[in-house]
Amino acid sequence: MKVTALRSSYDKVGGTVHFGRMIDKIRLYAAGTLPAEYHPYLGSAHPHSFDGRCCRFLRIGYSTLAARAKEGGKDEELFQWACACGRKPSDEEIEIWNAFMQKRGWRDDSSGRLRERIREARIAPEAVQSFFDFNDADEGRLPPFPADPSAPKESIRGTALISGLRSPYDKVGGIFHFGRMLDKIRLAQAGKLPPAWLEAKGATNGFDGICSRFLSIDYAALEQVTMRGRSDSEVLEWAFANGRKPSEEEIEIWNDYLSKRCWRDQYAPRLRFRLEEAGMPIGSALTMFDFIDLDESRPLRSAD
Repeated sequence: MKVTALRSSYDKVGGTVHFGRMIDKIRLYAAGTLPAEYHPYLGSAHPHSFDGRCCRFLRIGYSTLAARAKEGGKDEELFQWACACGRKPSDEEIEIWNAFMQKRGWRDDSSGRLRERIREARIAPEAVQSFFDFNDADEGRLPPFPADPSAPKESIRGTALISGLRSPYDKVGGIFHFGRMLDKIRLAQAGKLPPAWLEAKGATNGFDGICSRFLSIDYAALEQVTMRGRSDSEVLEWAFANGRKPSEEEIEIWNDYLSKRCWRDQYAPRLRFRLEEAGMPIGSALTMFDFIDLDESRPLRSAD
């Protein structure tokens, strides 16, 4: 249904998705004009509500934010106030959280619920891939993204199989890519990592760098610890002790971000380049994780 003065979750305030929509709902609820079906997902009472996730991301209480929002003011001013009362996330933290939120419902534990909502609302399923898409379709907005390219019918064979290098989907301590990062270190130490891979190992703009920053550890220090023969679990405990131990929700958000990277984001051209470089049809892989598995001759799979 169309709700006047309720914007899309895709619309950003302070570079952050959903914040503006949350403020709209607060004000509409206070005015008595927010439809009843929206009420159960207001605030943080529901454990997986987007309002609750947004407030936890900014580390501010929903009731505190709601009270301030009712006083009025411009959206950007309210966002800066929230950052001052809670915390101001870094640009990378915002990128990770935005990607998690706007891709929610695609290849994750909420996908089943999204399919139920689509059936209940009698919306064409091809128009909806995420909960943000669902809200837009349900409220009469046009889809913001084109349809995904079709997967090729012919089988694709990769050429980069490296013995001892696991998939980025394989978890260590519940964390994607960490084990693969350790594999590359060990293979390099044994002289079994190809030259091109050696150049990319530990790159700050690659998955190794992102994973190191997520755990607040220095990659060079991680490399030294790993080369001493420590097990995966021992290296992870070292990372937690010398960096930080993320919460379960932080791991969930980061895992989703990394495993869905290159789908509907600024990194999609990089995936297209890699597919063309490997001689694979566009649509063979929708994420970089998929491309890695495909290129290394593993069966395609989505996140566990």
